[in-house]
Formats: sequence, C-alpha cells, structure tokens
Amino acid sequence: MAKKEKLKCNPCRPPDYRMTPIEKKVLIINRVVDHGESVQKLANEFGVGQQTVRDLIKQKNEIFKFISCAEVSAKKRKTMKKSSLSDMESALFEWFKQKRIEDIPISGPMVCEKAKWFHEHLKIEETFNASQGWLFRFKTRHGIRQLDIQGDSLSGDLTAATLFNDEFNSFLSKLNLSPDQVYNADESGLFWKMLPSKTLAAQSEKSAPGNKSSKERLTIMTCSDATGSHKIKLTVIGKAKKPRSFKGTEMKYLPCDYYHHPKAWMNQVIFSEWFFNVFVPSVQKFQNEKEYQKELFFYLIMLLHTPQNLP
Repeated sequence: MAKKEKLKCNPCRPPDYRMTPIEKKVLIINRVVDHGESVQKLANEFGVGQQTVRDLIKQKNEIFKFISCAEVSAKKRKTMKKSSLSDMESALFEWFKQKRIEDIPISGPMVCEKAKWFHEHLKIEETFNASQGWLFRFKTRHGIRQLDIQGDSLSGDLTAATLFNDEFNSFLSKLNLSPDQVYNADESGLFWKMLPSKTLAAQSEKSAPGNKSSKERLTIMTCSDATGSHKIKLTVIGKAKKPRSFKGTEMKYLPCDYYHHPKAWMNQVIFSEWFFNVFVPSVQKFQNEKEYQKELFFYLIMLLHTPQNLP
C-alpha cells in the first residue's frame, strides 16, 4: 500500500485575516477609504487575500466602534471577541481603574477575588471560575500589564509638605537667613556587599546564575547646606569598633568620620558626638570664611528624618 503523503501548508496561501492585528486592519481600512488605494495592492503588501480586504471594508464601522471603546493596547489584539461575562468584567475594570487612580497596588489574586465578588453581587447565573486562564485573558482584553513599583514618592503627604514649605520659607525670611545657613542631614542604609540583580549576557547564555545577596549593612549620613557649597564629611556607622581593613590606618586620615554600633545604627550618643565634635566646628569655620554678621552667627536649622536621634 502506498504511503499517504502528508499535507503541507501552502506558503503562498494568505494568512487568515482574523489573525491580523486590529491595528493593521485599521491601517488597511484607512488606506482604502482615505487614500483610495487599490484592494489588490494592499492585499499583496500585507499578505492577505483580496476578499479579506473587502471584508475589512464592510466591517469598518464595527472595527472603529471597538477601537473607540477599548483600551489603547487593544489595537494589538487580533480579534474583537468579547467576554461572555461582559457586565462583570466591565464593573471589575472600572474598579481596577479607580484603585489605580488612588495609586493602590493591585495583584492578580486581588483581581480574581474581586471578580468573584462582582459575580456574586451581580447575581450572574453563568458559572464562573476565576482561574489563571481567565485572569490572563482579562488582562489581555483590557491592556493590563505588570510593572515594578518605583521609589516611595507616594509615601509623603503632599498637602502637609506644601504647607511646611510655605511656613519654613516664611520663617527663614523673618530671621533673614541665607541658604548657606540652612543645613539638612539624612541617614540611609548601605548594603555594601550586595551585587547587582541584573546583568548583560551573551546570546549563547541561557541563564545568568547568581549568588545569595549579602545583607551586610552600614549606615551612612550625609549633611550639606541648602546651596551645596558646604558639605560635611561623610559619616559612616559600622558594627566593628576597629574593622580589620583599618589596620595600620589612622582614623583621622579616613575620607569619612567612622563610628560603631552593634547593629550599625545611628543613636543619640553617636549623633551628639557627631554634632558637637564634627558639625559645629566645621560650620563655624565655614561661616568665619563667609564673614556672616555676628548676630546671625551660627543660627542654623537641622532637618532630620530621624528626630529620635536628636540629643
């Protein structure tokens, strides 16, 4: 018996127009309607059949209506198929947009739980299972993607910050203080042994193996006047009283002022020592060079994010 030949795909056969992104469908329609380009030319250019182009022209109103009602990213979709639970998904998407306006982080499980809530409260008879497959399709339909949360800009109270800024500027004006006499100090943690979490890699590399991140931490504190013309030497707080790396080195030659604490934290004792032995002499020297008036001499403001450290 002769073996049956396997059917092979015809490379000349145009792809199904339904698999053409909606964005490309809109482009084809616009070029026919607005520029009067021929059906044959567009069919050859986009690799679709001539009948496909004609069908798109017939469906132009439906396609434009879908684009106007959908998210911008919906143009990347290839079909206009809607969910069978459109009422529930519409309510869910409105809830999602409202929460994002409020800058509330939303996770996949949160969306699934809220979908179940809407399904129950809208009394929809159709069975619904908030599966991962449904969640993927819901995100695709509405152009939802995952982003890394950046920074902590939402942690501050903008109204209180604006009010403080106005009051602070008024306070400086009353005392006739210049920006050179206003200092700000702030401390931060430095994980000095932690390696980068991303790397460049050659195309031949399938993965980039890494090591466990080190949690060894130092506390650093920077201090400067408002103009940046006077910067106090960097303050560093470590755990060891005399680190091995300091062997044979005199502390006064270090490019920073080093202190120690069992947990490498700032406390009142360290802050007081730094304030009176480092900050005050350094500012006095700087102000003498600036030749400020005696009545304003050393009238300084210290702004700290850690008020518990004040002596």
